[in-house]
Amino acid sequence: MNEKVTAELIRGQGAQLRRLAIEESRARELAADVERMNNAVIDAADERLDFNDEPARFAALLADTREAGKK
Repeated sequence: MNEKVTAELIRGQGAQLRRLAIEESRARELAADVERMNNAVIDAADERLDFNDEPARFAALLADTREAGKK
């Protein structure tokens, strides 16, 4: 299980990485979205990748998954 993505994390990352001031209510919405997407990506990758795999395999997996979803 992953740690919960919090509004504080979203606000902190927005401020630190993009110099954005994100309102608390919007940060809560974004946190829920980020947590849901992050968990989906991790769950999909866990089934097909190992921690020791070449990092490029992760990008290839994302691209393959995207293409499969278009069919």
